[in-house]
Amino acid sequence: MTRKALYLIFFQAFAFAFSSLGAQQDPEVPELPHLTLDNFSPGIREQIGEVYSYARSHPEDAAANGRLGMVLHTYGLLQEAAVCYRRAGQLEPNVFQWAYYLGVVEADQGRCDAATSTLRLALQINAGYLPTKLRLANCLHASAAWEASGKLYAEIVEQRPDNADAYYGLGRARAARHDLTGAAEAYSKACALFPDFGPAHYALALVHRSLGQVSQAEEQLRLYERNKDGAPPSSDPLLEELRSLNKSATRQVQIGIQLERQGRLEESATAHEKALEIDPQLVQAHVNLVELYGRLGQFEKADEHYRAAARLDPSSSENYYNYGVLLLGAERYQQAESAFRKTMEINPFHSGAHNNLGFLLERQGRLLEAEAEYRKAIENKPNNRQTHFNLGRLLVNQEKFEEGIRELKKTIEPEDENTPRYRYALGAAFARSGDRDSALRYIRQARDGAVALGQSGLLASIERDLRTLEASRVPQ
Repeated sequence: MTRKALYLIFFQAFAFAFSSLGAQQDPEVPELPHLTLDNFSPGIREQIGEVYSYARSHPEDAAANGRLGMVLHTYGLLQEAAVCYRRAGQLEPNVFQWAYYLGVVEADQGRCDAATSTLRLALQINAGYLPTKLRLANCLHASAAWEASGKLYAEIVEQRPDNADAYYGLGRARAARHDLTGAAEAYSKACALFPDFGPAHYALALVHRSLGQVSQAEEQLRLYERNKDGAPPSSDPLLEELRSLNKSATRQVQIGIQLERQGRLEESATAHEKALEIDPQLVQAHVNLVELYGRLGQFEKADEHYRAAARLDPSSSENYYNYGVLLLGAERYQQAESAFRKTMEINPFHSGAHNNLGFLLERQGRLLEAEAEYRKAIENKPNNRQTHFNLGRLLVNQEKFEEGIRELKKTIEPEDENTPRYRYALGAAFARSGDRDSALRYIRQARDGAVALGQSGLLASIERDLRTLEASRVPQ
């Protein structure tokens, strides 16, 4: 064989080996996504534009591609974010966060099969990041792989017995496999770890009902009604890092709402004002500030935001309602009544507006009209304790004791800081009706509750009336 022929054979063999090797490599890195940003504010467009330009000029930089994915992800551009995470993952296959973020996006898109594969890959890179296991278990459950999801939830609670989310998931997996006793145990643990876990209370109520445990089911439903959307706080540092990139006005409002729920009113107002710096046209920020500044006693600022919201959206019933509450607190009753009537003109089913209008009508001695408003409020929101209290008090004052007491009984649960006050009112109603024994029972319960909660002002009133009642004698 000639040297030329040998060279040709060697070249062909080398070419084949090279092409075979190439076929075993990762697929070609996808192109950067094309973006349409018309619906975003100028500040956000600028933020996205900067990271996009950097990624385009550094196409082989995994961190640049991943960062672009994170920014797109935080603004809800999930499909585009997934492309960027895939690029980053192919450039740096052993970096955990790109696989994790891609799995999160795929799960949020409802692509549980893809998310399951991606999250398993993420666990191979870093088996110690607990949120990955929890998300994988959730995907398996959504795919009806209940046995596999149950095993994974059980593994998580063994590692982290303080994880309420994992116990809730374990309860769902057991319930799906008709292990109701086991489901009740897991849901109960979730509720014990996070008492305001609304969905867990609801799920536990359904299990109790299926087991024929009616009173337990009713108790769990009452706890659910207290905080329907309550859930344990996030313990996912990577997602927190992602959320921190969100500079939108709506994100600032969300932060403000969270601060308000924690009682941090001044910080909440600051977050809402920051939202308006980003987007002065954001009606919800103005509406929320009406309430916040009202609670902070800053009437002029509240009034300013009410007027801004009314200009931007004259049909916002919430804006008129918050303004009515502000005016009510300032004892500007006629204007408050107008605001509540405007609220109901826009939204006839607004329970709070009916309740507050009833209070104003009652002040004017228009008792039949007040009673009608209270009843409308209850019709639209049957579990509103304050409205049941208002209606019950009104009926008792009219000596309609049986019906009034029936309404007041609806106020004494769930047990919270308001319960002693409601029990006291119920006891007083029984006293006025002539039922001394029931009056003593409820007023003593109110006293015990006030002592336990350190409510000294209420306690003084209760003890005064209790002494008077105990000193009295049943007529012969």
